[in-house]
Amino acid sequence: MLVHLCLLVLHLLLKTLWEMFAEEWLRQTAKETGLIIREHKIGPVVIFWVLTLSFGVRLQRTLASLKREYETESSKIISDSSWYYRFTPELVEFLHQCVIHGMEELAKEPGRKLSKKLENFQDVLIQDSTIVRLHSSLADKFPAARARTVASGVKVRVMVSAVANGPKTVAFIL
Repeated sequence: MLVHLCLLVLHLLLKTLWEMFAEEWLRQTAKETGLIIREHKIGPVVIFWVLTLSFGVRLQRTLASLKREYETESSKIISDSSWYYRFTPELVEFLHQCVIHGMEELAKEPGRKLSKKLENFQDVLIQDSTIVRLHSSLADKFPAARARTVASGVKVRVMVSAVANGPKTVAFIL
């Protein structure tokens, strides 16, 4: 029974991921980021799924093992150079766009809707700043802002996303 439930959850998770990262979206994003100029042996869809789903807890992966996984999934044999030269800034940008897309899709969940007054906004950001006082011996390196005596401090600024219900950025201003 537990195995059946786990398989059902896994199937639902994979179905959701396949819907979120549709083949057409992956191909278009690969072209826009310069990952794929013309599709030959290495396709953006298979490389995306191999790079995202081939990792797990306690799995040590090498580029060679990922290449073997790619060859298994694509049913194509590729040269080492074709595989290794694919790890470029364009691949990084492609994966970065995929992460952004995934976060945007998760923010569209029914439970993550803004109120009627704010529904025209994609997100609401809330900024908060505070000064953390440090020991006075650090005043030379970290002088405090708006202090009447010799003091030291660091300003901490955080930007929180109302939709994601979590921090968007955190900055320390010295």
